Amino acid sequence: MSNRGKQESAAGEATPAGGSFMHRFDRIWWKLLVTYLLVAAICLTVVIVIVYEVSASSYNRHVEVMTGNGMNSMMSGLPGLMMGDLNSAFRQAVNDSIVWGGAIAIIVAVLLSLIISRRITRPVHDMAAATELIAAGDYGQRVSVSGHDEIGSLGHSLNGMAMRLQEGQQLRRELMANIAHELRTPLTSISGYMEGLEDGVVPATPETYATVRREALRLSRLVEDLQRLSRAESGQEELDVIAIDPAFFLKRVTTKMGRQFQEKGVSLAAETVAGTPALLADEDKLEQIMINLLDNALRYTDAGGRVHVGGNVQNGKVAIEIADTGQGIAAEDLPYIFERFFRTDKSRARASGGTGIGLTIVKRYVEALGGSISVVSEAGAGTTFTVLLPAAS
Repeated sequence: MSNRGKQESAAGEATPAGGSFMHRFDRIWWKLLVTYLLVAAICLTVVIVIVYEVSASSYNRHVEVMTGNGMNSMMSGLPGLMMGDLNSAFRQAVNDSIVWGGAIAIIVAVLLSLIISRRITRPVHDMAAATELIAAGDYGQRVSVSGHDEIGSLGHSLNGMAMRLQEGQQLRRELMANIAHELRTPLTSISGYMEGLEDGVVPATPETYATVRREALRLSRLVEDLQRLSRAESGQEELDVIAIDPAFFLKRVTTKMGRQFQEKGVSLAAETVAGTPALLADEDKLEQIMINLLDNALRYTDAGGRVHVGGNVQNGKVAIEIADTGQGIAAEDLPYIFERFFRTDKSRARASGGTGIGLTIVKRYVEALGGSISVVSEAGAGTTFTVLLPAAS
């Protein structure tokens, strides 16, 4: 069915059974038509009264002028009956002119009112029909917009709303598919090992149990990250904002993550510029931000590489920079790295153990703290994340 057919169908469904005349009269098209006709009738009545009064007054004044100009003998010489006929003929001519002029004016007013009313209400009718279809879940509906008046602006807003709803629906579908895929991978692995252990195909060795445990931890980590992301996006995270010394905080976080970097052979160092003021943030959320960013840097930096964490002041805010000498990010991937389940290296995604939503959580937490995050990267030359947070006064 075409969009026009769908819209007419939706409009028909919105009309109560029976389609009574009173219900049709309640439509805006009728209201505009009646309004135009009422205005035209009032204006026509005013014109008729003015024309009638002015013409009679002007006629009498003209007769008086003619009498005063020496035509009194000629006018007085006319029989009384003829003089009455002259007055009656004049009034009849005026009345006929008013009747015919009024009738033509009414016809023109009706035609113009019909045209203007339909022209104004047609976009509104189309938008109402499209809204019914959008409410029913058809987010692909769009209305044609012509003009830049209030109705045109309403049409643009409706199209924008439908487009955002369609994008949201697509994102939800992709999110559900990604979650199902991410959950299926560790569950399939655990199920396979369990079946192998039951059948005696897989030996019950400490290595086997360690593998199963890693998959279970991976599943648990994914569920935990999804819970964090859900709370962050819904604004349900409770924030305990305090003043934090950046030098002490960065030293503590890098010390906490130091062992993982040593095991992979990647150097980790932290340095804060002297005079950097305290920043305002929730300490737990800020630590989660740093752990996610450092874990991301470690995952994509090979042995022998370096990761540097620095603190300084930029544009009146405290900046925390995490720079690595890792693989870097391709330019075409940079706009998407904060999206859910996006991975720059699809081939290494499963082996690396990442859930694909760590950077999404980072962005949500940073925004909840009133800050911003940016990234600069070059493939093969490393990546630098910069987090800007409010400074304590």
